[in-house]
Amino acid sequence: MNSVEAAETVTNVLNPAVIAAFTFLVLLYPRNIASSQFVASLIFGTFIPLAMMVLLSKRGLISDFYVSEKNERAIPFAGAILSYLAGGLTLWLLGALPIITALMLCYAGNTIVMMGITWRWKISVHASGIAGSTTVLIEGLGAWASVFFALLIPVAWARIRLKAHTPTQILAGMLVTIAATWVQLRIYLAVL
Repeated sequence: MNSVEAAETVTNVLNPAVIAAFTFLVLLYPRNIASSQFVASLIFGTFIPLAMMVLLSKRGLISDFYVSEKNERAIPFAGAILSYLAGGLTLWLLGALPIITALMLCYAGNTIVMMGITWRWKISVHASGIAGSTTVLIEGLGAWASVFFALLIPVAWARIRLKAHTPTQILAGMLVTIAATWVQLRIYLAVL
């Protein structure tokens, strides 16, 4: 496997939808929570966003699965936002743990922020996915969960190696999302 293939593998394995599934599992598993919460989380946080990307790619509405062209990102962002909002509502109706519903709502809020920035400048959604998820894991599980920030290292390498992002775009995706997630968590957890 050459370095480009390795970077593509890292990009696929650590994509935001996969990270979302992992994050919901890590938050729910130790609490032995009902499977309905995990299933709803997977459907709205992972399956629908991934299925939408495959469909848009197959129909030629986006040039590639990771929407490398920033001017093509509006439809995927809007679809993901709707999925996350529907997921947040579903989780709330299921009586999910507040941190689980808050995580889904943070995905919606962070996607809105990424969409707004993308209108002017390309920002790393891969870095955002890891940064936001890790911020919620720290809130839900404690400071030890900050180890998941280490996933930003292979993601940064992969995205730069594939010429998908600059270091500044990756750093911005990380820092903006940490701040946005932290603010949202304060609001959502107070309300929920």
